[in-house]
Amino acid sequence: MLSKKERQLLQYLENHRDSYTTSKQLADYLSCSDRTVRTYLKQINEVIESPTYSNVLIIHSKQGYGYQLEIMDEGRFQEMMSESTNLDGMSDSHGRYHYILNKLLFEQAELYFDDLADELFISRSTLSHEFKKIRRDLSKYNLIIESKANKGVYVLGDEWDKRRFIMDYFFRDNFFKSMHNYIGGNIGQSPISLEELTLIVLDECREANLKLSDFVIQNLVIHISLALRRISEGFRMAPIEELASELYQAEQMTAQKILDRIYKATGIMCPKEEIDYITLHLVSKGKLLAKESHQDEEMQLREELVSVLESSSLAKEYQFQQDSQLLEGVVTHMTTLLVRLKTKVHLENPLRDEIREQYSQAFELTRTILQEMPLLSAFHISDDEVAYVALHFMAAMERLKEKYKYRILVICATGYGSAQLLRNRIERELGNMVHIEDVIGYYDLSDARLENIDFIISSIDLSNLVFSVPVFTVSVFLTSDEARQIKQSVKEPRFSSRPTIDFERQRFSNLETLFEQYFSETCFMKVERIDKESLLQEMAKQLSLGEAPDFAGNLLDHIHQREQMSSIVFSERIAVPHPIKPISNRHKIGVAIVSDGLKWNEASPSIQLVFLPSPSVYQNEGMAQLTSQIVALLEEENLQQEMLVCQTFQEFKEIFLKIGDKK
Repeated sequence: MLSKKERQLLQYLENHRDSYTTSKQLADYLSCSDRTVRTYLKQINEVIESPTYSNVLIIHSKQGYGYQLEIMDEGRFQEMMSESTNLDGMSDSHGRYHYILNKLLFEQAELYFDDLADELFISRSTLSHEFKKIRRDLSKYNLIIESKANKGVYVLGDEWDKRRFIMDYFFRDNFFKSMHNYIGGNIGQSPISLEELTLIVLDECREANLKLSDFVIQNLVIHISLALRRISEGFRMAPIEELASELYQAEQMTAQKILDRIYKATGIMCPKEEIDYITLHLVSKGKLLAKESHQDEEMQLREELVSVLESSSLAKEYQFQQDSQLLEGVVTHMTTLLVRLKTKVHLENPLRDEIREQYSQAFELTRTILQEMPLLSAFHISDDEVAYVALHFMAAMERLKEKYKYRILVICATGYGSAQLLRNRIERELGNMVHIEDVIGYYDLSDARLENIDFIISSIDLSNLVFSVPVFTVSVFLTSDEARQIKQSVKEPRFSSRPTIDFERQRFSNLETLFEQYFSETCFMKVERIDKESLLQEMAKQLSLGEAPDFAGNLLDHIHQREQMSSIVFSERIAVPHPIKPISNRHKIGVAIVSDGLKWNEASPSIQLVFLPSPSVYQNEGMAQLTSQIVALLEEENLQQEMLVCQTFQEFKEIFLKIGDKK
């Protein structure tokens, strides 16, 4: 796979493929030497000469002119670039979100929209979507995104508010939760909390305008926390001679200020040697890496680490190679580890024995990984250092536990007290299996709120609405029986396809009888070409039989209101429009099959199956089961194809009744 720098090089050549580009131009663009550019080009050629990417592209070289890119297979080229992006954890929205915020709040460099889109290999529209979420989250801290021609994109607001956001986003969830068990828990017994220590480090680094990533700060906090324990147990270290330089005065002064504040908070006086080690962390991604050899070492460390993690069966089991926080944290730590190994400085780890005995699996896995990395295998790495790196893998294991919790949305009435009561009951009864993303009122429901949600727990009856995720209707007290039924439901193979599970209703055993109560041939239509509004008007007209004269118009108004709440398009092919509240005298479900597809919106240009449930104002027993069948259809591609070619209502009925039938 390609590294980040190699992708940037290819991206530059792609943007300038109408002409030759010299190695000096590439070196200036990548902020490296001509020799490093040639190394990148050699590695790229090894990738494109492999069987996987043969006949995808050629890099032409012409003496005196430079290099020119020829792409023979555009689709495979984009696939190659996309697959390589996964190594940096930026292939999904969360990874890009984290990367952009790191750039804005830590590196504080000039950041331009087009350059960022190229760097992330995404379109401007995708990047605009990412910034929309960032603006929304920053606004909660009185921060805004500004953009100027000569300054690029930057965060505007009070420095105190920026630090509050940094603490909440970068550390409270991603860092503290996973490290408290080891550093801040029974093992560590640190004289200062991780939160307070992080605030001190963050304050002093930002005051000194040191442009450090969150991973550098996390590593530094771990180091200082262990150093305080080490000092209290009488361990001392030799100074690092390589850092005795006037080049690092700003970093050394910041290190001294950090230790001064720690002394005021704890009464622990740190020796001068600790200033050297803190300074090493502060320069590890800055001036120290300005040297080409350090840049090459960092790139090599990253590639070797990913390679070992991908080849290790045990590491694959934990998906370490996909954990960008682990990769960045370990590579950041290894840059300082290499300095210690080369200068033969031994780092005592006060947690060595506890980690080796209580977390032996993580310890031995870490030792194996370090031994298999060629750049480190030439050195003897002590158990103290192995235990230090093992902390990162132990934290990754903790994050993995959190990752596999169900992400839920809790919907309550507007009363704050009842909302908190339900939250507390959920955390008590289901805390080991769910993570509550938010607790909201009914009218706060939106597409943004539903993003990445696994299921909804609601104290309000939502049975008249259809969602693409399951809904559990419970009391605000969440009884033990309700909690038990939720646990049982999520174990079912088709759990993700069940839209509504209401504990006050009984499921119909005869699906065919239920079908005949809701569906009818008069509310079934098959068309070839039609637009969205015309289709909805025709379906509303069919459903209006036996209703009030103004029913069709009211139904359409309520459908539009529901769609404003959150999307009713559930797949590329299926839409389920329905009113925001029941208005029918009698429950019905309309069906339309559009052979040629219709444009529902910009994101859904080819909808072919439309289900329009219209619940009754009186009773809708069994509708939840039918809407569950509709959502289950999303996973049954073969049945969708059968529906599209069916010619009669009877054929449709036979296909519908087969949904979920695995016999």
